[in-house]
Amino acid sequence: MGVFLKIDINLISIFMLSLVFLIAYRRLDRSDTLNRLYLYTVVAIIFGLLIEAATVVMNGVNIPWLIFVNNGFHAVLFIVAPILSCLWYFLLRNFISVKVKVTKQQKILLFIPVALNLVLSLLSPFFDFYFNISQTNVYARGSWFMISIIIIYFYLILGIIHVITHRKNIITTEYYLLIAFGFLPIMGGIGQGLIYGILLMWSSAAFALIIVYIYLQERLIHLDNLTGAWTRKSFIYYMNKKLNQRKIEPFGGIYFDIDDLKKINDNYGHLEGDFAISEIVKRVKGIMYDGEIIARLGGDEFVIITNDNSEKRLKSLAEDIDFSLSVFNENSDKAYQLSCSYGTGVFNDEFKSVDQFLRYIDYKMYLNKKNNH
Repeated sequence: MGVFLKIDINLISIFMLSLVFLIAYRRLDRSDTLNRLYLYTVVAIIFGLLIEAATVVMNGVNIPWLIFVNNGFHAVLFIVAPILSCLWYFLLRNFISVKVKVTKQQKILLFIPVALNLVLSLLSPFFDFYFNISQTNVYARGSWFMISIIIIYFYLILGIIHVITHRKNIITTEYYLLIAFGFLPIMGGIGQGLIYGILLMWSSAAFALIIVYIYLQERLIHLDNLTGAWTRKSFIYYMNKKLNQRKIEPFGGIYFDIDDLKKINDNYGHLEGDFAISEIVKRVKGIMYDGEIIARLGGDEFVIITNDNSEKRLKSLAEDIDFSLSVFNENSDKAYQLSCSYGTGVFNDEFKSVDQFLRYIDYKMYLNKKNNH
């Protein structure tokens, strides 16, 4: 009974997280990278909860072959924990709506702690670095135990810093969900570190993933199903919040629509029209800088907001989109060409509302379309 009381929180977490996994597996779009990453993380956490529960059950059971198994299970736990916290960090990065690239050098630096931890974990059964399993099969922390904790917390804290740094690009409700997602395993780890024998870190991670599922449902509301761009509602909410700040920094905007989309729909069908829309947005996202957002305002109408308030950046972005579409047209076997019309402008004190600014750049787009067609 005493053993069950020690692992009951793990068992409850496994049960709840398994239910969430089954629901998420059926409802979420598994072709989406973020959703797949979430499902992989859920499976990994369930695996960690099972291994941790097994080590508690084996602890103190004085059977020779179980000592060997106990050593192996603890080594696996210490190996997996930093890998999961690293995965946690990348999961948080992917939650952010903006495109943030990780360079090859950054990836190497990020995986150095994981590699170091792997070596120390594998050596621990022989040199007691992270843990020691006695001759009576009793677990005890090793002299280098805190190194593992530091590595785990490094990624968790890095993830929270990333969320806070990009908070201006996140819907408020989602921002607090992500903060809770980052802090729960940290608080659980602190509790488990201070109170020896209590299991909190993995279970707190499980509850955090349940919170994340709520976020993913929110994401379905705030993002356009076809393109993954922000919806008009979420865009207006974000912009109004941006304009209610004490100091409003000038920012740039590009209003664009897809040329001849109606002809594509009429001649080749709406599925082909949907392909054209999603292909263009995919290419625009690949060009956008960190901190820039794209929203779908209507059927074929989109807006890009950038913190760069120079006309040069706006012109450069429009030219980059045109170049990307020309590459597609040259290599595509489609019977139609993809192109867009643009209207650009810089938001400043002359504009009194989001709608006024949008009407301005929409009108400039209309003039450009009229002159070019």
